[in-house]
Amino acid sequence: MSNQWFELTFKQIEPINIGQGGWGVVNETRIFIPGITMWGALTNAYFKETGKHYKDIKNIFEQISCFYPKIDGKVLYPNYKNGEFHLGDISESEFRQKYVKNFTSTAINPTSLNAKDESLHEIDLIYPYNIEWVGYINCKKEYLDEYLDEKKEIKIYIGGDARYGFGLMEFTKKDSKKDYNFELIKGIYKNEHDNIEHETILKNYLEFKNQEFEGELEILPEFDFTKGQKTIKNAKYYITPGSKISNKN
Repeated sequence: MSNQWFELTFKQIEPINIGQGGWGVVNETRIFIPGITMWGALTNAYFKETGKHYKDIKNIFEQISCFYPKIDGKVLYPNYKNGEFHLGDISESEFRQKYVKNFTSTAINPTSLNAKDESLHEIDLIYPYNIEWVGYINCKKEYLDEYLDEKKEIKIYIGGDARYGFGLMEFTKKDSKKDYNFELIKGIYKNEHDNIEHETILKNYLEFKNQEFEGELEILPEFDFTKGQKTIKNAKYYITPGSKISNKN
């Protein structure tokens, strides 16, 4: 059976932090979920559900898009307006003001009951507020039917702060799509012919090859999980989602 596109929807249950680095003691969050982050969460959950080894499942969720918040029935796709990043019509600053809160914690010295030196930890969290997350995946239908079944309570954890009780999301729906206008490799958009016919606002990352664009660049690592641990194989510049590109090189 050949691959086909599916739209996946997850309901956010707990606050989530999609790490993008930070400054000082603050661990900031992205306001969308990169495809590689969702790939890792789905692969991990699939292993726990089916017991299949990594070598058997590493490619199942490889062609996956970034995921974006769906609020009040509308998916908020990325774009730039007047130089500021937006999700739909909501600016990043507005989104953070409405949906992101800061969680502060510190370690306690058991002897003195005072805070340990240099233990202050602040995390930016996207709170649920009836948020769903929507993205796309290209794979064989039997793989999804085996794992992502609406009749099951399928839960995944997003971000690196599950130990604090954050990151829980629940699968709610999958819809078959006849096509999807991006070819996606682990969340990275690559055009089949390495060019863009029309001016395009990216929904996913695009490797930077001197294209003309309006937006931002970001260095993204390529990870290798094949030896039982996460190691960085390579790192390249990518044009970020929401950036506008054209066919001029």
